[in-house]
Amino acid sequence: MKIGRAITLAFATGVLFSSREPGRAGDTDSPPATVQFTNQSPAASLAAGRPLFLKNCAHCHGADAHGDDGPDLHALDVSDQWIANRIRNGKAGEMTAFNGKLQASEINALIAYLHTLK
Repeated sequence: MKIGRAITLAFATGVLFSSREPGRAGDTDSPPATVQFTNQSPAASLAAGRPLFLKNCAHCHGADAHGDDGPDLHALDVSDQWIANRIRNGKAGEMTAFNGKLQASEINALIAYLHTLK
């Protein structure tokens, strides 16, 4: 799905999503949680994503998101629900859980930002 179409659909529905598969092949995590609805516009969500990424994610994934201690986040082949679930719940021994630290609109902003990475 093209990012423009996804943003248009997100604006119409109030939720960011992807048509990609729910998880990576071989991923044994629990099923992804549903992405939370937000009233934030896609443009506002996208604009907020990079500063949130730099503040919360860059120390592990690098400022350019090409990875450092954490993996490269370019061209992710997972659903938005999977990403939201990973941000909320983290992964034991690998990624901090941000549930309670980040609001649903902030998680959606991070997801929107990740879609811009090439």
